[in-house]
Amino acid sequence: MNYLLYLIILIMFYKIYRNLKLYKLKNLIYSLIFIVLIVLIVLNPKNSIDAALRGIDIWFFTVLPSLLPFFIISEITIKLGIVNFIGNLLSPLMKPLFNVPGEGAFVFAMSVTSGYPVGAKLISKLRMENKISQIEAQRLASFASTSGPLFIIGAVAIGMFHNESLGFLLALSHYMGAITVGLIFRFFKYESIISDSKKNYKKDLKHSYKYLLKNKDIGSIMSNAVNDAMNTILIIGGFIIFYSVVIESLNSFNIIPHILNLLKYMDIYIEENIVKGFLFGMIEITNGAKILSESSNNNSLFVFVLLSIIIGWSGLSIHSQALSFFSKIDINNKLYMLSKLMHGIFSGIFTIIFYNPIMSSALKVFNYNMNLNKQDIYFKGFFDNLYISFKIILFILFLLIISSIISSILYSIYKLTLKKTIKKDLIK
Repeated sequence: MNYLLYLIILIMFYKIYRNLKLYKLKNLIYSLIFIVLIVLIVLNPKNSIDAALRGIDIWFFTVLPSLLPFFIISEITIKLGIVNFIGNLLSPLMKPLFNVPGEGAFVFAMSVTSGYPVGAKLISKLRMENKISQIEAQRLASFASTSGPLFIIGAVAIGMFHNESLGFLLALSHYMGAITVGLIFRFFKYESIISDSKKNYKKDLKHSYKYLLKNKDIGSIMSNAVNDAMNTILIIGGFIIFYSVVIESLNSFNIIPHILNLLKYMDIYIEENIVKGFLFGMIEITNGAKILSESSNNNSLFVFVLLSIIIGWSGLSIHSQALSFFSKIDINNKLYMLSKLMHGIFSGIFTIIFYNPIMSSALKVFNYNMNLNKQDIYFKGFFDNLYISFKIILFILFLLIISSIISSILYSIYKLTLKKTIKKDLIK
């Protein structure tokens, strides 16, 4: 009788699919999902409120102080022309590696140091101001949307797993995975952007330098930067709270026991917390990482690989935040999601490769340094995160200046060598 009921339901869905256009079907599915969520929240109000409070706690004490300074300063640097100037200086390095303009170096650096979703916000900002093309934005989105070291090392490795060495392993695997995806996506629509190689490096650098020195209304720039940053941080907070409630609602379905029974039927025995942590981590990484850390095998390579995958994938919560920025520009969201899936897979592969060298006794020096600086890395509270963020911003600016000088010197050497080669060919 049950099988007959399932057959009738399948036939009904098939009829709906045949009679509705694809976009109408998607809208119907989305509507059904949100109706189910509303029903679950009404049926379990206490659990939903507790989940929302946990989301608020994560946002206010960790996310807001960690990301707000980056948002404000990034907005100011873009408006002042600093991003454009540094981008032009770094163009000789970014073009050969990732086939994106020099502005990509600033975006990648800010994403690496501050984490999700700073990269997506900066890419959206640069695209809206026509500083990068649609194809360049797509390439940049593939690798310049990463987690930050404060989250990977401080929150996950030390705060949840109490393992400093794991932080270095996860961070190295995560950023190597991002670079690998960027090197692959450099060939995305490669033939469509050949004309960019004809740009005059010195002319662009001179133009950006003049704009940098141009008189600007700093008061207006700072006011707009704070306003935009606060709007962005509120959007992020909303997504964190929403997905905390979504996870709690999904948990009420008891889907984990059903998955475990299916795995047992296939003679695969995995601990409940590992399955639960990975599944919920694909939705929201903070909750997923916490559950994985509570498993009895939390110090195994298998758990580390799963953890690396969900941080690289970043979860539906982060995707929603990123897509809220990308919706304002002409990026292909499916390609972005594909790049994040690739990022997760490559991060897991690099975790396997680096596991033995990093987790060996050779990392004693790293552990010693981590213990010295644990007060700086560990999330103690609101003002600690704020202080750490400003320190990292200063370090980024210093690193970008040094990288810009090196890039400019390398370009000058390259041009000089090229001129000598041309002269020799002419003499011959």
